[in-house]
Amino acid sequence: MSDTTTARPTLKTICARTGLSVATVSKALRGSDAVRPETRALVEEAAREVGYRLNRSGLALRTGKTYQIAAVMTAPRPEEDEWEGVEYAQLLSGISLALEGSPYRVMLYAVDDHAEATQVIRQLVDGGEADGVILSGTRPRDERVALLQARDVPFVTLGTTEHHAPHAFVDTDNAAIMEVALRRLAGRGHERIALINPPAEMSYARTREAVYRRMLDELGLAVDEALILSGTLNPAFGRAAVARLSALSAPPTAYICANEAAALGALSGFAEHGLVHGRDAVINATDDLNVSAYFVPPLTTFFLPISRPARLLGEYMLARLAGEPVEKLQTLLMPELIERSDDILTKEARP
Repeated sequence: MSDTTTARPTLKTICARTGLSVATVSKALRGSDAVRPETRALVEEAAREVGYRLNRSGLALRTGKTYQIAAVMTAPRPEEDEWEGVEYAQLLSGISLALEGSPYRVMLYAVDDHAEATQVIRQLVDGGEADGVILSGTRPRDERVALLQARDVPFVTLGTTEHHAPHAFVDTDNAAIMEVALRRLAGRGHERIALINPPAEMSYARTREAVYRRMLDELGLAVDEALILSGTLNPAFGRAAVARLSALSAPPTAYICANEAAALGALSGFAEHGLVHGRDAVINATDDLNVSAYFVPPLTTFFLPISRPARLLGEYMLARLAGEPVEKLQTLLMPELIERSDDILTKEARP
């Protein structure tokens, strides 16, 4: 019988299968740049076929690395009932898929807020508990980014910043979304367009509001401060926003919601206050899960599957660990516009 069936596979098992030396196989499994991509792929495939599992403990002892990527992300607490849109299991799954074939694994550090995230990152850095960090919920001036840059720790952010040296990031192109959404709605007769935005301290909230103001000016529409609302993007906030805005003497005829959760709440608010979607007002959203396809009515959305930024976060993390310059690891992803509901404002409904 072969050694692949009678004993635990080793490096020599893979060597016998590929005809490569132990040194080459070892480097390939570590993701070393000294090994050609086609050779690394050959080794990784052989390792999967024989069921080889990397001994990370031994590797860590030899290299001084942890082979752990820390994903430090603000996430809803288990006891919270409100859905906030992003499914972190899918985000982590995408990152993990990108790390397959490398010695690295991702570990989630779920935190309640920005302050706790900063504390956790400081502990990870001080204790040498991770080789790299992936973080979300960026702010224009972000002390977590400043800390990681000062300590020269490889990291990638889900989101952008403004007041720091260049760094690796992946983000939705929020500026482009706002430009397309506002041109489209204005072209369909809407003059009172509400912005349902995330908390004002977030980088993408700042981007969305800045472009909102610029585009309304460019389109010849007045900026009404009453139509800009910021808060936690869950259904409760979306419903409360409709309650507040629909009571205005000149209510909005269009709502741009920053995620599906707020859009779901807004749609509930329509029903609660006797508004008919497509007659009194319309809702557009940005989504990650495409759940809004099943709303009644299904909403027009800017759809970006979680898998796309998630895979890039993992790939960029590996690239940073390999020394790739940060300037090559900066991507804004434009979601797909999916037009579903009737967003045209009828003459009867015009204010």
